[in-house]
Amino acid sequence: MHSVQPEKERQRIIIRIADVNDEPPYFINRPIPMQAVVQLNAPAGTPVFKLQARDPDTDHNIRYSIVRDRSGNRFDVDAHSGEVVTLGSAPFMLDKEYVLYVKAEDLNGQVGDRQHQSTREERLSVVGGKRQPQFYVPFYEAVIPENQKKDSDIIEVKAKSFADREIRYTLRAQGKGAGTFNIGPTSGVVKLAKELDYEDLRQPKSYSLIVTATEDSGGFSTSVELTIKVTDVNDNAPRFELPDYQAHNVDEDIAVGTSILQVSATDMDTGRNAELAYSLDKEDFTIDSRGVVYSNRRLDADVNNTYVLTVRATDRGEPPLTGTATVRIYTENKNDEAPKFSQDVYTPNVDENAGPSTLVTTVVASDKDGDNILFGFVNSGTTSGMFQIEERTGVIRLINGPIHLDKDKYELNVTARDDGACCRNGALTPHTSTALVVVFITDVNDNKPVFDECQTYTPKVEEGAQSGTSVIKVKARDLDKGHNGQVFDREGDDGRFVSVTVKATDRGSPPLEGVCSFKVEITDINDNPPLFDRQEYRENVKQDTQVGIHILRVSASDEDADNNGAIVYNLTAPYDPDHLAYFSINPDSGWISLQKALDRDQYQLRAIALDKGVPQHQATVEVIIDVVDRANNPPIWDQPVYGPIFIKENLEVGSRVISIKARSGIPENADVFYTLMKGSTEQTNKKDTFYLNQKVENGDTVAELVVNYPLDYERIQQYNLTVRVENNGIQQLASEATVYIVLEDVNDEIPLFIEREQETVLEGLPPGTKVTQVQAADKDGTYPNNKVYYAIESRDHGDKYFTIDRETGDIYTKVEFDREEKMAYAILVRAEDGAPSARPHMTDNRPNSGSCWDTVSDEQPVVGEQIWRTLLFALCLALMTDENNASRSWSGKYESPRVLCGAPHRFGNFFSWYSNHFNLWTPTKKV
Repeated sequence: MHSVQPEKERQRIIIRIADVNDEPPYFINRPIPMQAVVQLNAPAGTPVFKLQARDPDTDHNIRYSIVRDRSGNRFDVDAHSGEVVTLGSAPFMLDKEYVLYVKAEDLNGQVGDRQHQSTREERLSVVGGKRQPQFYVPFYEAVIPENQKKDSDIIEVKAKSFADREIRYTLRAQGKGAGTFNIGPTSGVVKLAKELDYEDLRQPKSYSLIVTATEDSGGFSTSVELTIKVTDVNDNAPRFELPDYQAHNVDEDIAVGTSILQVSATDMDTGRNAELAYSLDKEDFTIDSRGVVYSNRRLDADVNNTYVLTVRATDRGEPPLTGTATVRIYTENKNDEAPKFSQDVYTPNVDENAGPSTLVTTVVASDKDGDNILFGFVNSGTTSGMFQIEERTGVIRLINGPIHLDKDKYELNVTARDDGACCRNGALTPHTSTALVVVFITDVNDNKPVFDECQTYTPKVEEGAQSGTSVIKVKARDLDKGHNGQVFDREGDDGRFVSVTVKATDRGSPPLEGVCSFKVEITDINDNPPLFDRQEYRENVKQDTQVGIHILRVSASDEDADNNGAIVYNLTAPYDPDHLAYFSINPDSGWISLQKALDRDQYQLRAIALDKGVPQHQATVEVIIDVVDRANNPPIWDQPVYGPIFIKENLEVGSRVISIKARSGIPENADVFYTLMKGSTEQTNKKDTFYLNQKVENGDTVAELVVNYPLDYERIQQYNLTVRVENNGIQQLASEATVYIVLEDVNDEIPLFIEREQETVLEGLPPGTKVTQVQAADKDGTYPNNKVYYAIESRDHGDKYFTIDRETGDIYTKVEFDREEKMAYAILVRAEDGAPSARPHMTDNRPNSGSCWDTVSDEQPVVGEQIWRTLLFALCLALMTDENNASRSWSGKYESPRVLCGAPHRFGNFFSWYSNHFNLWTPTKKV
């Protein structure tokens, strides 16, 4: 059932208000008092004056009457018109005053109520013959402000001539003020003749003037008093007694509400214009109506040792005026702040085989009081005794003695203690804080895989078995940890390809061998999740940041290849879904941008990095956006991104890479503290490859980025580092900068030969026959550092019998061989790269080179034990002999600190080694 809305109707209603006779009449005659003249011989009925009255209710039914007659019955009044006329024929006497008392009353009221509807009695004076002019009011009064403009009209005075003559006006001052005003002689308009100033003590606040009205042609004159009062105008701002007030040695720990100093201001104006109210421009202090300044908050000399305030005195005038002065409050520092570490937990990495005095990390602490910081371990030691800390710098190193790092990690409790140097008696109240340093021990690959059951392997396979038939399953173990203990990983150091060499031996007489070397490509599987370069992202953003601005960039990496390593970014807000509406993320770059104006104190987001592999892997990281007040400023970097900075990969440990600098954003406090953020990958300083050294240069605090561990272009080509800087304000704000470092390859790798077996060549073949190919690899990352060239050394005259292709390493015969003349040839092949060496102690601008012996025989040898690879200047001889060949001997000297040569274990009875010389002696029996 639907309700029916009634139709609305409008109707105009007129209400008439009936007047009630509640207002009495009143006379409107001017000038007053009522005066008139009568001619001496005026006949009866001559009009001499007309009464005029008004009634607010209605002017009808007003009746005029003479209440008392003091004229001797010489006048009468018309009750309706109010006309006063003469009575009788007798002449009037010269200068005699005839007085009548008259009134007006309305006749609209009720009978008996007439007293409420009549005027009061008014005196009418009539003089026979002549009388002096009459001003329209008995006295004049005007009020003007002190800022009245010169020559402006103030008041008009007017007088009536009973002889109908022109009147001229004059003005004179009584007491002070002569010449301040003038009057129009015919108009009666009084004007200001000169500027006024209420605050000028020489000028009166009230002027008493006499205005005289004189009839032309020697007629009568009359005077009236004119009073002009000058009022104050709020034209003076308050003024302080001093332009600058100062309070010295104010303890920073005084109680809130303590009086500090008093200011005083005055205002030359008067009244409300001189009533003052004091105010301050900072909330750290308050001020009362007497001008006494009190502390309103706990003072902090560490943040601000001089408080500069603006004190205002404002009057209550309209409009109000304000005077200002400066108040400087110099606070005296107290040792009331504890040191603060840059991080609560430090997590450096140290190799398990690190030597004495190896740098572990540097802990950084600051003290707002400005004290010096002394570092140490809790209870003056560590749990292991393997670490030491420098008291002044916070540098933690391994001890200068025997090192035994046999744990996965070591936890060190570090203390930071101030020395109280900030202030008087500061040493009596030292403060201490602690931080945790967790030193993770990185495993070094110093154990090779071991086949524990190698001696038991006796696999069998049936003849004719199909290709791909499983022969045996072997098992190896590695005592190293992590990746060092894994036999193979495509994303590890093994790389994408594995070289395999296969040897085939026929059953001929003598049997001949063939060798095939090839590479096996290891295809990628999606076995690595993305890794963000930080464990948490945190950014300070000002409240008035414009929409569309980039806030911060998240970055993740994936060690897999192709789509398995391609990353897409997403953003969620798991704690408050509304937070997501304020931000967006670029799925490709990871830049987080502002989408709408900020209106909260903090936003908590979560960034997601997903790869494109199958199955798909993902990683998440927390993103916290702190919103700071418009008045607060975070530190400002000289530049938000430093780089790319190109440095050589052989830059020495301890070398400076770059100095970076930021300003605090707080004009009165320039202190800043730098922290090198640790990422989740080596490229983002996971293993402390770099560290910061904070120092003061030319009054500015800068951070030097220093190399901490050796660099290697062949392993990592670039670093993307994040440096965070915090200021020292009451609300500590931070900002970050990126340092992008690109390594430049240097020629520090030596070509290494790929191991091969002995080669054979049939006698009688023509010159130019290809014998074999030698190959060497150079691990340098760029051309020409990794370009390999081949040559045959002249030692043992190998170059007389063989030639080698400089580019490919193919070896060809130069002569036709006869087995009965010589059955084996040792060829010394040298491989050198294409650029001057950058290795230490290489000063002759020579390239890196390596040599190997290749033995060519036309008869099967008995022993084929060979070592192919050498380092610079180190030559390893492979002794080849057969049943018909005499033994050979050779001696040499090695100069490289690491020699990869050694005698096979079972040949130990035949070789002797001396210091840095080795000698290969002729065997005394057949090998």
